[in-house]
Amino acid sequence: MNAGAVPLDSLPGPARHLRAVATDLDDGWSCVWLVPDALVDAGDADDLLGVLESRPDAVRVPAPESRRKRRATPRSSPVEVPVDVPAWARTTLGVFDWDWPLESPPESGVESTSTVAQRLWTGCMGEEEMPDDPLGELALRGALHGRVIVLCAWEENDPEDVGSLLTRLPADAKQRGLPPGERPRVLVAARTADLPVRLLDGLDPVTTRVHWWWAACGRLDTAVVAATARPPRRADFVRDLVAAEVVVEVAGPNLALAAFLATGWDGLVATLPEHLKAFTHEGEVDLPRDLRHVRGSPERPPAELRPAWNAGLADYWDGQLRLTPVGGAPTPVDLATLVWRGQNRALTPLIDAHRARLEARVRSRASLAVLAEMSRGTAPPGHEADRRTVLELGAMAWAAQTSRVRLSTVDKQLLFRLRDARNALAHLRPLDDDELAGLADVLPP
Repeated sequence: MNAGAVPLDSLPGPARHLRAVATDLDDGWSCVWLVPDALVDAGDADDLLGVLESRPDAVRVPAPESRRKRRATPRSSPVEVPVDVPAWARTTLGVFDWDWPLESPPESGVESTSTVAQRLWTGCMGEEEMPDDPLGELALRGALHGRVIVLCAWEENDPEDVGSLLTRLPADAKQRGLPPGERPRVLVAARTADLPVRLLDGLDPVTTRVHWWWAACGRLDTAVVAATARPPRRADFVRDLVAAEVVVEVAGPNLALAAFLATGWDGLVATLPEHLKAFTHEGEVDLPRDLRHVRGSPERPPAELRPAWNAGLADYWDGQLRLTPVGGAPTPVDLATLVWRGQNRALTPLIDAHRARLEARVRSRASLAVLAEMSRGTAPPGHEADRRTVLELGAMAWAAQTSRVRLSTVDKQLLFRLRDARNALAHLRPLDDDELAGLADVLPP
């Protein structure tokens, strides 16, 4: 998830995402900003939240001081056992053992020593004596009017406490009839586990909007990260060109993978799988192998992909759902398809440019009859082929092979290599390393 040397907020996609959140806050909305665990673990979420809270009307709720929860002590049941209860009812897996000491499940973890409302009061009012209802008193005094209260939920220990701030302040502002410019708004930055289970379903759509870190990064972002991380290469131009596009296609929305491949991969198709295996990912996540039945949209991750999204392994990228080929070995077809897409993007403009140059030479040396023969299969139905009809590589290669057109040895080698490369890509097959090397050998410098 980490973009390496490129600050995440400087990339066009994330910057656009942050602007959307800021615009809603400016328009008087409270916002929930939901991010995956991986973004928090990498430290990127804190950096992005820092951008969001840099606005002059922001009030950050201080992080809580924490303590360990106390373990509950065993307590005896006050219920006495009826004398007529049969023995089997006393001893069946403890289900009916009324006289058995009952013990509450031991609690673990930490708890906050103060509530969100209490810390917000201290942050706004300093040493002034705290009332029984600090949030209500702040709203009554107008201390929060026109302010954006920023709460970082992954620093909190009580999801219910986080939820109470999010639901109460927008509701109070709505009840008081405050105009949008005077309403206190809440910006809660959270992972899904930091909020009460049903909170998102119960939010008031009139006051609050939800922004998921989903479809935030696009192709341009991945390309910028890869280009920044990739050191100068001494390999041939074609391999560098193809490798750059393949890195973008294979990494997709996973910017950390893009930086990793751009830095260490030598551009050989044969070595790509081992480089993917070398990209470590902590934890195991079950990734669906078939996305055809998963409905995706740019608004939020579908329920089936939430675990993979939280791990930073799934996103909506370049108009489609994407699983990163890490955390579960990609099938050969999956990886081959991604490599083909990268090669196709890199090589198609190059092939088209050289095809046009070769066409000019062929036209200058071919008779009208041969030109008509080459153009016959490319003219639109019902139209006669003329000199404006594009000559395809296959037709020109046929003319050169049958000596209908005489070309230099260099031009023929280039023509045949271009034809073979175009045919492979047209049949959705990626070129192997030998084919790429052969193409590079015949391309003019």
